[in-house]
Amino acid sequence: MHGMTGAGTLGRARGALRSIDFRRLLAIRLMGQCGDGLFLSVLTASTVFDTRGRQTTTGFFLNTLIISLPFTVLGPFVGVFIDRWSRRRILCVAPILKAAAAGLVLFDPVRWSIPFFAGALFVISVNRFFLATANAVVPRVVPIEDLLAANALATVGGTLALLVGVFAGGLVSEALGNVPIVAVCAITWVFTAGIARTFVAGLGPHLLRPPPPIVGELDRVLGELADGVGHLVRTPRALGPITSITLDQFGQGVLTVLSLVVFREQFKEGVGSFSYLVGAGGIGVLLGIATVGTLEHRFGKERLISLAFVAGGVSVLLVAMHITGLTVLYASFAVGLTFAWKKIPVDTMVQESLPDAYRGRVFSAYDVAYNLARIVAAGLAIPLLPRVGVPWSVAAIGVGFLLWSPVLPRWLRRAPEIVMRFREGARAEEWPRAIVWGGVEEAVEVRRSWLEERDGERRRCFRLELQDGSVLDVSSPEPAGPWRLDAERS
Repeated sequence: MHGMTGAGTLGRARGALRSIDFRRLLAIRLMGQCGDGLFLSVLTASTVFDTRGRQTTTGFFLNTLIISLPFTVLGPFVGVFIDRWSRRRILCVAPILKAAAAGLVLFDPVRWSIPFFAGALFVISVNRFFLATANAVVPRVVPIEDLLAANALATVGGTLALLVGVFAGGLVSEALGNVPIVAVCAITWVFTAGIARTFVAGLGPHLLRPPPPIVGELDRVLGELADGVGHLVRTPRALGPITSITLDQFGQGVLTVLSLVVFREQFKEGVGSFSYLVGAGGIGVLLGIATVGTLEHRFGKERLISLAFVAGGVSVLLVAMHITGLTVLYASFAVGLTFAWKKIPVDTMVQESLPDAYRGRVFSAYDVAYNLARIVAAGLAIPLLPRVGVPWSVAAIGVGFLLWSPVLPRWLRRAPEIVMRFREGARAEEWPRAIVWGGVEEAVEVRRSWLEERDGERRRCFRLELQDGSVLDVSSPEPAGPWRLDAERS
């Protein structure tokens, strides 16, 4: 492997791509997730756009259940297995298993529902292992200084490939049916497995000692998940952002159902309309990713999330007044755009609000809530639409977004980022003895103390070392004010 070849993001990206194993890993992410997109388009065609009696809302609920349930149920437990199995073997075998089962979704989902749904759930479940393993091996194939760029390339590239697969699959399905898509999908996964066999580096895992029994490990994961939920409830600065993005996912889920109802039942469109819906949303997400850094620098994370709820709510309300094919696509674009403006700051805020020792279990709880929101939204849409109708349902989501927009800043204003414990009462000459961060009080050792001017404000600063070796820079305005976490160092 080679190190960074130039300064900045572009240089780090070039450094990551110099690793032949990372190029192979990126290739299997792109090919594999393009195949995933094709597969999802088949599921949507069969469950949502099949015209033999099933309501659009019921079909989308089934579709959401198939896609989200494996991630919700298996998500917290996947790490137990990929930390003890050969990761190279997972990357080789998982695509073959997916290819072998893909043909089951060609069964009629009404008359042959058992093989259809069993095949779909099996493929999505195996894919959970594949994607988690692909994420886990990135540090093994690039230098540490190129890790951030490598993760960005893999995540953004994989997302783009998935969207391309869904977009192309919907159009091909409408023109030629599902059989050629499933065939191409299976071939793509077989090629993915072939590339995975060529990895040069040993991908581990490195086991320092024989692993404990799996049953005990699964019990441990359940306990840590419960502990993560409890810790999340006790950490308002993490709970507020996660609640915000969960509500956003709920709103997005309902809006997606409404969009499909409009296309299928009102405009009599086929699965190709789903491709345009996904395309519009995907363009919005990509534009949001490209602009979120600039906006966050200008407005700050909390305010940007509020503005995103305002922008999304206004856009949705405008669409509710005049629902056409174009306005529905605009709504998809706007929701995708504002989603990126919410999700990236939310993830950062949750990370900043917690000590490292608690992040894994809290993010496991976060993932479960995030996926369940879509399932609940799809299920609620079944009784909601007949009673309320599409325009009023769309308007309700818009109003909900607007009402939530001021909540997060007020929520966080009541919860200090960190609390410092001083030896005698926090006089200016005293040094802190402990920090309360994420609801946990930890003893600290002061490594440095200084005063500095920031934006016309004089701040008192400390560099603190925690018992686990983490180093934090904290500051507070002089003569007195709330303490803030400025940086976390390894």
